[in-house]
Formats: sequence, C-alpha cells, structure tokens
Amino acid sequence: MDLKNFISIGALHLMFSLNGWKHPNIKEIQQVAVFKPDFYETGHVIAKTDKAIIQAKGYTVVNYKGKKYDDVHILLKEHGMSAINDFDNWAFEIEKEWVIFKGGEWQTSFTTLDKLPKKTKYRC
Repeated sequence: MDLKNFISIGALHLMFSLNGWKHPNIKEIQQVAVFKPDFYETGHVIAKTDKAIIQAKGYTVVNYKGKKYDDVHILLKEHGMSAINDFDNWAFEIEKEWVIFKGGEWQTSFTTLDKLPKKTKYRC
C-alpha cells in the first residue's frame, strides 16, 4: 500500500491532529483512508483550523492500462476496486493538489501525506 496516499483511518486522523489540523473530512475505500486529492472533488475541504482550510484544487489526468481518465472514480468503475491494488501503475499526467488557504489567501500546496505541514508553519 502506498502510505503517502492511502493509510489506516486512525493513522490519518492522528497525522492531522499531530500537525494541528481539525475535523478531517476524509474518504474511505475498503476501510482505508484516502489522502490523494485526485479522489476528492475540487473544492473539498479535508481539514481546517480556526484560521485556515486545506482544500482540493485542480484537475486530474491519469493513464491506466492504455486509457486516459479525468476522474479516478470512472477508472474505478471500469476496472473495479482491484485497481487500487495496482495503484503503482497509475500514471498521473496532471494531479490535483491540496491547497492551504488562510483568510482566503493561498499559502502553499502539496499532494502527499508526507508533505502535510504543521499548522504553525503558516501561522494557521
């Protein structure tokens, strides 16, 4: 399992908490928390503080088994949930990002769990 994008539900909640973010609003697939922003709708707020939010932004283009997809949910519908086990073979051409907004202003962006910043880094 790719721990930068998929992790146990409890571990993901703990990561947010340890970094000072509240109320994680996460998606789950087969009882595993999904962190990759491409699995969320643009505008989805995954976590927040009193001053800031972490929101999914952008769009997706992924190649899988010779076909391009602009929505991972369509890919999963066509190939089934077993495609998650083959995630290493998903070739992302364009990826959504998690964007931190503080007071409506962009602070930073990132795509994987290992890049989740502490809220204090941006005084959030």
